[in-house]
Amino acid sequence: MSLRARLLLIVLLASVLPLGLVGLWLAGGTVRSGEEFLNDRLSQATRGTVELITTQWVQLRSRLLSVGEDTAVQKALTTGRSDSAALGTLLGESLRELGPGIRGLEVRSTQDEPLGSARSGSSDDASDLGYVPLTIPLPIFDRATGSHVGTLRAQVSPSALMPLDRLPPVSAGMMVVLLDGTGRSLMPVPFELGSVEGRGFSWAGESWVLERRVLEEPPLELRIAATAGPFIGPFQRAARRGTLLLLVAALAAVTATALLTTRLTRSLRQLTEAAEAVSQGEFDRAISVRSRDEVGRLGRAFNRMTEHLRRTLDQLAGRESLAAVGEFAAGLAHEVRNPLTAVQIDLQHVQSQLPEESPLREPQEKALAEIRRLDATVRNALKVARSGRIEPREIDLAEPLGASADAARPFFDARGAELALDLEASRVVVIGDPGALEQLFLNLLRNAAEAVRPGGSATVEVEVGSGDVAVTVRDDGEGVSPEALERAFEPLFSTRAEGTGLGLPIAHRIAVAHGGSIEMRNRSEGGAELRVRLPLPRGSRAVEHPHGQA
Repeated sequence: MSLRARLLLIVLLASVLPLGLVGLWLAGGTVRSGEEFLNDRLSQATRGTVELITTQWVQLRSRLLSVGEDTAVQKALTTGRSDSAALGTLLGESLRELGPGIRGLEVRSTQDEPLGSARSGSSDDASDLGYVPLTIPLPIFDRATGSHVGTLRAQVSPSALMPLDRLPPVSAGMMVVLLDGTGRSLMPVPFELGSVEGRGFSWAGESWVLERRVLEEPPLELRIAATAGPFIGPFQRAARRGTLLLLVAALAAVTATALLTTRLTRSLRQLTEAAEAVSQGEFDRAISVRSRDEVGRLGRAFNRMTEHLRRTLDQLAGRESLAAVGEFAAGLAHEVRNPLTAVQIDLQHVQSQLPEESPLREPQEKALAEIRRLDATVRNALKVARSGRIEPREIDLAEPLGASADAARPFFDARGAELALDLEASRVVVIGDPGALEQLFLNLLRNAAEAVRPGGSATVEVEVGSGDVAVTVRDDGEGVSPEALERAFEPLFSTRAEGTGLGLPIAHRIAVAHGGSIEMRNRSEGGAELRVRLPLPRGSRAVEHPHGQA
């Protein structure tokens, strides 16, 4: 699995999945809140309706019991003799006084024999509304003895117990129904409510919730049913909207994560590809870095590491090449020094044979001196270039500088150029190896002779500071390219086809061996300059003998 896929999986597991679970929980909780709200409304409606029925019944019962205490009714029940017509007239008058909620009255003896009855004949009674009256028996007691003497059977309309104008607030979609003791509905309903069990049922494609209450007196069962849709629907819609918003937020999070991880992994992929390329030897591979975050810092560090690695490997390769060339040069010097030794022996033999007054003795002695100087120069320069060690002693800086100027002057003459050197200003005591320093300055002067314009000039300037002396070689050539400036002291690097690329590296190594430094730069007025800095010994002094102008 790629890093991008793992990051997306982390986002999905750490944020999107919890958001989805929270959305499901909120949706379920919202629906449950709607159900709880519906149940609470049903309970409130049921309690209010029960209180209304109980209050109405207490009032009706008191008025009905007053009918049973009437003198005519008491006499008919206690004597067992009754005028049915007169008793019916009495009950009819009581019906009119009780109102339309009482559909009928009937008096029965303790043997359940009917003694008289009356029924309401009103055209706007409850039967016209589809209501079924409830027959409620009420015991009648003798006022004198308190014994049970009969029963008053009252047919009570549901509207008397539950006046529609006095019902508690019932929300839309609710149905209120009264059932008698047998489960028969006393009110019209579109379905058989008596057969419904439990708190919920389905009808007409909708879910309904049912609340029940059983009353002992009057013997009734109150049922209030309500459709769940009008109550739960708003909560469900809110839950769907919330879930949709969470889904949109989750998709936005995933999309943003995908875009951000694509950008992040693109940088990491480039870094991986660059690292693989570097591992295969492509050290010039670099990463394009635009951001300033951790990945950007990593990319910049990788570029610096690659550059340093390339330079280190180039330096190692150059050192290996320089070591190989040094071995070759050492062998070559050995081959050169052998014939020089033979020439020196021959010249010494000639010197021994020459008369003291011979005019050839002077050039012969100069030749011997030059051979000895050349042998020492080659020996010391190669030793410093190969080992980095010198054999220091106090010397006059003008000695190696003048010798190198004499050796380099033919190269300037070949180009018709001039070399300006003030040896008087260069007379300062330094600690160094004369042969190595002569080789150092000769390499710098030959480099200037190759860079100077035909007919141009080069100058050597010596400046004594507080702790070191600076020798600057300037030419009036075309200057040096930025790449050549950067790689000037790399072994085997040369801008000329015939160049060996060893002059300046050897000069640099000799300067470092003396505790100094060397640098190269372009001049603003044209041309280039090489500056060598050599440390001065403590108590350094100027050389007292004059040297002249070269």
